[in-house]
Amino acid sequence: MRKLFLLAIIIINFSVLPSFGADNVIIDRITQSEAEELDLTIPDDVPAGFHSIEIEVYDDAGTVSKKEIPFCKNLDGEIHWDNLCPDVLEANAQAKLDKIKVPSELKEYDPLSDTEKSRDLQIAALAALAALGTAKKEEKEPEDQEQEDIQGVKAGDLKLLSHEPGKGDLSRTWDHRFTDEIDLRFIALAQWANRFSPLLTRTIQDGNSLRAVFGSWTVLLIPFALGLGLSASIDVAGNALPPAVGIIMAIMTIAVFDAFAGFIAGLVFFLSTLLTGHLGSRPEILTTFGVMVFFFAPALLASSFRPLRRKIENRDQLWERLTDLALGTVLTYWVITKMVGAMNGLARLELPITNYGTKLGIYAACLLVLRYVFEESVSRLYPVRLETLHVEIKEPDIYQKIISLEFKIFFFVMLARPFVGYNLQLLLGAMIFAIPTITGFALEDGLPKKKLYLPKGALKTIVMIFFMAFISKAIEGSFANPETFLKWNFVVMALPGLALHYLDAITDSPGSQWRENKTGRLIYRIGGVVIFVLIIQMVRGVDLAGWLI
Repeated sequence: MRKLFLLAIIIINFSVLPSFGADNVIIDRITQSEAEELDLTIPDDVPAGFHSIEIEVYDDAGTVSKKEIPFCKNLDGEIHWDNLCPDVLEANAQAKLDKIKVPSELKEYDPLSDTEKSRDLQIAALAALAALGTAKKEEKEPEDQEQEDIQGVKAGDLKLLSHEPGKGDLSRTWDHRFTDEIDLRFIALAQWANRFSPLLTRTIQDGNSLRAVFGSWTVLLIPFALGLGLSASIDVAGNALPPAVGIIMAIMTIAVFDAFAGFIAGLVFFLSTLLTGHLGSRPEILTTFGVMVFFFAPALLASSFRPLRRKIENRDQLWERLTDLALGTVLTYWVITKMVGAMNGLARLELPITNYGTKLGIYAACLLVLRYVFEESVSRLYPVRLETLHVEIKEPDIYQKIISLEFKIFFFVMLARPFVGYNLQLLLGAMIFAIPTITGFALEDGLPKKKLYLPKGALKTIVMIFFMAFISKAIEGSFANPETFLKWNFVVMALPGLALHYLDAITDSPGSQWRENKTGRLIYRIGGVVIFVLIIQMVRGVDLAGWLI
């Protein structure tokens, strides 16, 4: 039967090809139905990619003709006899790109020539700075207070929620040899850092939950982080390039549960890049710092949006906890993807990592879910251990604030320059960024207060992004040159944050009493669901401002 089908195919080809009457029969392609009729089956263990099979055709004289028929198997496991598998081509191209470890072999990238992407990054960055940078401590719950920011993205404090011994405190999971010595070392290190950097103190204490449960065993993360940091540097041959995605994900795994271990990995990567002589230019420096942020900042970024710990004693607090989980993970995913998207601009090169933004964002969000669950368990089972390890982060004095402001302005200019250029617009944007911090030292305390209902939390982020995107769309038509538009768009996008800061400064918060009654609670929860849906749309890349324009 098989030979009869093959003979039929030969006759069809003879009837349409100009090679009719030739000695050899040519079969270029077969269709899916023809493959099924010929019972051509491909084993399941054949990997995705481009392949071929050889078939034999016998004529009446017994002469054998052989022909290779190409086919491909796509990444979903489907066989295509037309040999068209675009996803395999993309994967192969990505694999070749991933193997490039020398900057000179990568294509150059100019963010000013990529209008849409650069505008989205400007809006996202300035909206996040505005929304997170205007929150006042007196408006927040104790467990949600913020201490110091990572270039405007604040790292939330880890508050103690209970002082009664839990089952974990009374267990032996943490009671190992050298636990007391290790605890004292980390407490002393946090107290030392507390004298000049609340952010470093917060980073050191991020692993307190692990130390509360596992005691001295957690110190094993340090050599592991050292090894991963060295592996990252070896992977790129010491160049100022992001390492393989697998290495980044491995470091993010430990950093989500202990930011200090991730910081150690990042420090090793930075020193290796410095010692090999690959920090000689601004793009190399910015790329290296960008990689370091991936290594240790995910948990700190997450805690800046929503607290990692929260006491749950009633349904309202349970709702807030569910909100922490939903918003914290989604916003962390959004920030990570935007950070990945910004790497090309920082490096001035088309980096392979930019094709993995979604993958890294999803991975970080999944890890964060585990971190929330872990924190919930530890805060209930090991409250005394957490109290023992905790070092209260002190309020920075005026000198620390001035030094912090200088560093923030410096990094703001460095990070913004690739997307704006070194020009008047960059200077104006930096001034707008710095003015609220300068006036916040003392000048705002005497301002008259008014009871205003300003957006807070996630709603503030959505409002800022929506408003900025709306204005950006409105002014785009006023500029004939896309580069000129991006430069002035940077300045204009900084203005809403400035206005929000001073509105926040004169606001006498109305408090949260309105949502404690039945009607207020219903409005608050329905509004929360709507905001969450809008955030999902924002994360998906939906143009929210386009709904009105």
